Amino acid sequence: MEKFTFKPLTISDLNLLCEWFDNPHVLEWWDDQLTPAEIKQKYGSRINDDVVHPHIAYLHNKPIGFIQYYWVNKVGNGWWPNEDNGTVGLDQFIGDENFIGKGYGTTMIKEFIQFLFHNPAITKIITEADPNNHRARRCYQKVGFHEEGEINTPDGKSLLMTMKRQK
Repeated sequence: MEKFTFKPLTISDLNLLCEWFDNPHVLEWWDDQLTPAEIKQKYGSRINDDVVHPHIAYLHNKPIGFIQYYWVNKVGNGWWPNEDNGTVGLDQFIGDENFIGKGYGTTMIKEFIQFLFHNPAITKIITEADPNNHRARRCYQKVGFHEEGEINTPDGKSLLMTMKRQK
């Protein structure tokens, strides 16, 4: 099985992140549509943040994806107002198009979930996907997320998916 390593995002990763955000397979589902300067400002401000924790996913020392978790009850702006202190949200994408459609996204998420649940304060992970993004939905289901139904978010309609810590 492939083994990922996850390194916190650094300033030196921001140019790579800009490249990835410009890839058609990312642009199709990622709502931001930001300029490189906006990407650097938005994600650069999250480095060493207490709420949002962005990471670069490496496979055999090669950066291939972006993945982040955030404490949902602290993000504000209309997101997740009813979640408790132990819930984190998850966002991710495979940035390198050479790794799309080969199962790497599933493995990356599965290993990141294991990393997250090593923190005893985390009791639940949530994510949301565009209801029409069937590849993402299947991927999240494969790693154990359950579809809770469609919700309205500040970014529009999404499908809420959840996973609770196993007892």
